Order: sequence, then structure tokens, then C-alpha cells
Amino acid sequence: MLDVVRGKRVMFVGDSVMRSQFESMVCMVQAAVPRGARSFDRVPPREWDVTLEYYWAPFIVESISDHATNHTVHKRLVSLDAIDKHGATWKEADVLVFESYVWWMHKPFINATYAYKVAMETWANWLEANINPRRQSVFFMSMSPTHLWSWEWRPGSDGNCFNETYPVEPAGRPYWGTGSNLQIMNIIGDVIGRLRRVKVTFMNITQLSEYRKDGHTTVYGERKGKLLTGEQRSDPKNFADCIHWCLPGVPDTWNHILYAYLLHSYRS
Repeated sequence: MLDVVRGKRVMFVGDSVMRSQFESMVCMVQAAVPRGARSFDRVPPREWDVTLEYYWAPFIVESISDHATNHTVHKRLVSLDAIDKHGATWKEADVLVFESYVWWMHKPFINATYAYKVAMETWANWLEANINPRRQSVFFMSMSPTHLWSWEWRPGSDGNCFNETYPVEPAGRPYWGTGSNLQIMNIIGDVIGRLRRVKVTFMNITQLSEYRKDGHTTVYGERKGKLLTGEQRSDPKNFADCIHWCLPGVPDTWNHILYAYLLHSYRS
């Protein structure tokens, strides 16, 4: 992987799910780099053979939630046609990996699918105007599924992903939970399909991740930057995180797929 992206900037753009994918990639490649030859900083180093960067933009377009740590998930205002502030940072990246889904689905008071469509069209227009397809590669990760309700895979139960130790076993057909909005999947597919000058590789990680009800952090993560208390961990129905993923875990698989695409392009 380091040989494939030597001398390049690889930037992961999105919400905390994308941050997990970025952290997964950092964990996997750092073993190949001697201790004295790598650095990890909140401000990416500018003089280095390879940079792996993460850019917080939960809606891709601009919003009042664009500060990486000072924001709330309950109050949000999204500027569906504004993206240039973010784009100024993205322009210099050689590989861009985008993702945006979960934040659109949190109790929206508007037609979330229509707003998502407008935002993705704004993003697509920015790509067409700013990306150099001969120098830059662009990827879009499909939605990361959630496992918030155990009745979906175990009828009659009233839990969530907590204490799940095996993947969902398919009953003769693909498993889809209510945490994955297929209308959203179709929207991004349509938007990418209409691009003319820039090619975006759509990485469909949704179906394979749907089965992994056992892969979430549950009560062993954090909330608002702090580890859960003992009292909170004892109440998994209210505090288990069935959105984010354990590391090592599912995001490692996403990165292996990303690596396969990059390797194929490199060899070509």
C-alpha cells in the first residue's frame, strides 16, 4: 500500500464512520514503517513520502456541524449548495475517499432523501470543476449499516447489537436491515453515474457489512469524548453503540477493498 501511494496524499472525508476507516488504514500501514520515519499529528505533515489524512465533513457540503469537536448531533443546519470552503482543502489530495450517510438520518424534520440528493449534486459539480482525473483518484463509500434493533435478525427480541458474537446468518437471500436506506444508495449511484469528466469509484461495502451485527463497539467505546461509565455500560439498551465499528474489524475489510482498487490502478 505504501509503495502504491508513495509521494501522494490520501484523504478520507466524512463523519466518524469515515474516521474509523482512516484510523484502520493508519493502524495497518504503520507496521511497515520504521518507528523513526513516521509521525502522527492533528495537522498533517507537508514534507513526507506518504500522508494519510482525515477531514471532518459529516454532510460533505458545509454545515454548522463542521467543527471536528465542537458540534451537536441534535441541532444542525446544512448549506446544500455550499462546498468551496471544504473543497479548498481537498484540491491538493491525490486520492480522495468520501462518505456521508448517518448524519442525514438522525430524526430529520425535512425530506432527507431530497436534501441528500441536492448535496450530492453540489459535490458532483465541485468534482467536475476541480478534480484532475489524470492525477487524482476519487472513491465514494456506500452507507455503513447500523444494527440498532435485534428484532430484525432475531424476531421477538427487544435488544440491539450488544452481546452479538456471530454475523447474521442469511436465510436464503441477502440480509438488509432498516439501518440501510436503499433510496439513498440509489441517489448516490445516479449522481455518480451522471458524471462526465471525472470518474468516481463507488465502493459498495453496505451488503457485506450488513451481516456484521457482531462488529460494533457497543458499550466499549465513548460518548462525547469520554469512555462510558460503569453505570452506562450496564445499560446497553440505551448506551450500546451499534453504529461505529471495532478496530481491528469491519473497516479493515473496507480498506483491503480500497487497496485492491488502488493496486489495480497502480499496476495499470
